[in-house]
Amino acid sequence: MNSTMYSALLATHSSLAAYERDGHLKSWCWPRKDAFHNHLRFFIFGLVQGEEAIWLDPERDGISFTWISPLERLEVQWHMHHPSVRGLRVRMIANLSDPHTLEHTYTIDAPEMSPLHNTKLWFLAAPEIAGRRSQFQCVRTNSESGVIRCDADPFFMTLKMATGEFRHAAAVQIDSHTSLGHLVQSFLNHPSSFRPIEMGRCAAVAVTPVLRWNSPVTVCMKLHAAGNDVVHAADPDIPALAADTPAGRSPSLSLRVLDALSSPSGAMLASAECDWEMRYSGGYGFVWPRDAAFVGLSLMECGLTDRALRLGLFLSKALGSSADFEQRYTDAAQPAPSWCLRQPDQRPLVCLLWIELLAAKCMTDKQTLEIRTKLNVCLSAMADELIDSPATALTGFDLWEEREGQHFFALVCAYGALIRGARFALTDTAQERCTRAAQEAAGLAQAHFSPLHKWPARTRNAGGQLDFTADASLLACLMPVPEFPLSAVRRSELFSSLSEALKHGIGFRRYCDDTYRGGGCWPLVGLWFGLSAGEVLPSGESAGYIRNTLRQASGASTALGYLPEQIDPQSSQPSWVVPLAWSHAFFMQLSQRAEK
Repeated sequence: MNSTMYSALLATHSSLAAYERDGHLKSWCWPRKDAFHNHLRFFIFGLVQGEEAIWLDPERDGISFTWISPLERLEVQWHMHHPSVRGLRVRMIANLSDPHTLEHTYTIDAPEMSPLHNTKLWFLAAPEIAGRRSQFQCVRTNSESGVIRCDADPFFMTLKMATGEFRHAAAVQIDSHTSLGHLVQSFLNHPSSFRPIEMGRCAAVAVTPVLRWNSPVTVCMKLHAAGNDVVHAADPDIPALAADTPAGRSPSLSLRVLDALSSPSGAMLASAECDWEMRYSGGYGFVWPRDAAFVGLSLMECGLTDRALRLGLFLSKALGSSADFEQRYTDAAQPAPSWCLRQPDQRPLVCLLWIELLAAKCMTDKQTLEIRTKLNVCLSAMADELIDSPATALTGFDLWEEREGQHFFALVCAYGALIRGARFALTDTAQERCTRAAQEAAGLAQAHFSPLHKWPARTRNAGGQLDFTADASLLACLMPVPEFPLSAVRRSELFSSLSEALKHGIGFRRYCDDTYRGGGCWPLVGLWFGLSAGEVLPSGESAGYIRNTLRQASGASTALGYLPEQIDPQSSQPSWVVPLAWSHAFFMQLSQRAEK
């Protein structure tokens, strides 16, 4: 997967475990799900044949991933080709039995005439408990109980076999001068030379007794809060997450992925990011109001108002005193480290979600008042900008966070928010001001068109120059704001010309000459075209287009069904973060339209 970190996720309502492409557990976030609340650097295992430490290699040993139950139970298998254990088959089944307990069950199978004997498993676990690099961490083993305990106040993690005990277990120091392979081999050769307790930058190491072929061995990891075995992570003011969709249908895998990326606070992470250094996910383990709003709108169209409401309430908490949103937030609705000072499209997109929630009448009186009040704050702020200083209104970074200026996408979204939101204005004067501001936004956006180009300019920069680069964000006037005033001819021309200009390999890129993370194809862009097709194509033709789009998106997913942010334009292999919530939301929304 190139630089993509995760191959598989397990999740409960408040816990998320991530497995890398080598089949090993590399992070476990609990009870929150962002990079600041990771509880594990890695949990690695391998075989012991004689006294030799054997590492499992995903390519040499033919690794395969299989869902037993999507996002709940995962099976990983290796067919060993290492010379010392050739022919052995190793199977690991992982499941989160509850938000605080992770179980791995291992089974080794050997050919009937195998000469191999005395095979064991070794384990190496390095915790990073409580969402910080602890200056004082302790790992200790108890030979009497067979339990390994890793402490970092106020949490601790225990590691033990479900039945029986580890043959040897110890605490070890991790330093930059000794490789993990050398550390494991030293432990196997001289287990008595390792201490039962270490403090500082340390890890736990253990080895099982000799295994019998086809006899399952279960190893349990459990997280605790000091003095309390259960951490109550859920916010009592947030409605519970429903298990099923209306009419009793089981949720799709995309919906399960969205649930897995949801925090108990109502936050929706852009992607699963659990690595401290953010080497693999680029800081995606936060909430972008933009991504969250798109997800919320998709949920509303699919009839999943309970989930959309949780998102809407979270975003109402995140809205700042400036009546605008930061680039991104933690799951506690606090601004996260950001470099993009302002994205003028985030506020109108969130308003579109709030408007859908108000129109659905799915909230309590208290929630309705909160959402309507925040909506009016935002509408009023946008109206003031558009009426008082239209030349500079809604300026900032674009949808992709790369260019500054006044953007077609932001203006179209503002038009949609103002024209739809006017009916929820608190006074007649405010309603008239919203309508006037909407017309200003429409006029500014329409000024981005030129008879020399088939699509509008995506940006007017500070100097007044128009940038006519083909860009997927120009689809905003078809989705999510199809009521934007534009002739049928222009809409059809925009759709077909953009589709042709953005084709790239087996998919679509965001814009011409896109080089971000290598400039791959974006599944969400193809899905965006699919969601826009019904606005410009005849019903029969759009139905075929939608079905084909869903097939292409399925082909861009991983073996376990995850949709990434980007794929390689030739091989379709994921080339950046997996899974991306925005991609899954669009897939689910388009699937809903296909059913209709």
